[in-house]
Amino acid sequence: MEHPSIIIISTGSEITAGRSLDTNSGWIANELFELGWKVTKFLTLPDNPKLILEELSSLKEKAKTEVTLVLMTGGLGPTEDDYTLETVLKLQNKKSMIVEKARIRLQKVYESRGKSYADILPVVLRQIHVPEETFILNNAVGIAVGFIEILATNSYLVCMPGVPSEMKDMFSRRLVPELKRLFPRENLYQKTKWLWNIGESLFQKEFIETRSSLFQNGMEWGVTANRGYIKCIFQSRNLSELETIIQELETQYNSIISDDVFIDLHQTLKERKLSIAVAESCTGGLLGKKITDLPGSSEYFIGGYLTYSNVLKEKLLDVPNEILKTFGAVSRETAESMATNLTNKTNSDIGVSITGIAGPGGGEIDKPVGTVWIGISLKNGYVESHKFSFPGNREGIRENASNTAIYLVTKLLKEGNKL
Repeated sequence: MEHPSIIIISTGSEITAGRSLDTNSGWIANELFELGWKVTKFLTLPDNPKLILEELSSLKEKAKTEVTLVLMTGGLGPTEDDYTLETVLKLQNKKSMIVEKARIRLQKVYESRGKSYADILPVVLRQIHVPEETFILNNAVGIAVGFIEILATNSYLVCMPGVPSEMKDMFSRRLVPELKRLFPRENLYQKTKWLWNIGESLFQKEFIETRSSLFQNGMEWGVTANRGYIKCIFQSRNLSELETIIQELETQYNSIISDDVFIDLHQTLKERKLSIAVAESCTGGLLGKKITDLPGSSEYFIGGYLTYSNVLKEKLLDVPNEILKTFGAVSRETAESMATNLTNKTNSDIGVSITGIAGPGGGEIDKPVGTVWIGISLKNGYVESHKFSFPGNREGIRENASNTAIYLVTKLLKEGNKL
């Protein structure tokens, strides 16, 4: 089967009016690329049933002569301006039906609020309806049900909620297995690596541009920028060429390359039965949140201290007042003291500390906004610290620091000669 022409449609007048950003389309496109499919184009439409129907009708006509996959997010909610279901019903000349599993879920939600099923407004009930004879995509996070409609032979329309958390779960758990069944990818190999504290432009200049002939011969590549790292994806039908490019990547960037550190740290701590604790200042608990995002983290995560002020650094983590006065809260000495005392107090195998200046104020000439120290202490007395100057705004600096701390711990555990 030929590769489908993939069109992503995001609906919402708040997006077309500039009041909200469409984050769904980029996320879906990146996920599809990692799975071996490239998106043809993005479309953004307001909550206008006439415009939506016109666009879908055009794509349905296109699907008669070209394998087409349309992924549409938004318009399945409980408000008057959610038009996706009624538009698709007109497009397909169908009636709707109730998804019983969703109905029960909605009823339980109302009962938990002391209301009965009879209290549910018709516009809210629309969330549990789908076109008849459709493929249902159950919603494990919210109420609105997604579905897959056949546009033509080997061509499909997928409708999912616009709420990112609902869409992402539905896409990953429900839709992806169906896409793999509908559009098998023959002889396509893929490798993904993460590079830390390097920009997309520099990576492209240093690595990609020096191997232009290889990429002209059919190998695909892509880069996704994240806070602290870039995700480098390579795809090829030639496994030998793919392995060669990965070996060259690992050689050139041996000190800053990794796999998915969030999964690696989770698996390593569980397998080695190690415990970890955190002491955070400028990240305000974000590191602890990231470590506990994956289920099963209770097996290794003890907890932590949120010591935003110097007073609590002294009282809770026993950071000597002399260190704070002499070197400041944002320093190697403070980061190492936080990490070491954290390990001692919690009896954890690993202690991680973060102290820095997230901004927008608080920077100085020798310690500008973005300056962050990360300390790592081990139960056996080993301690190390790292200084960074992270770019971006307050949110970016905090994300950068938290992600980088997880990378540093994962890297230390991979080395294997410290614990």
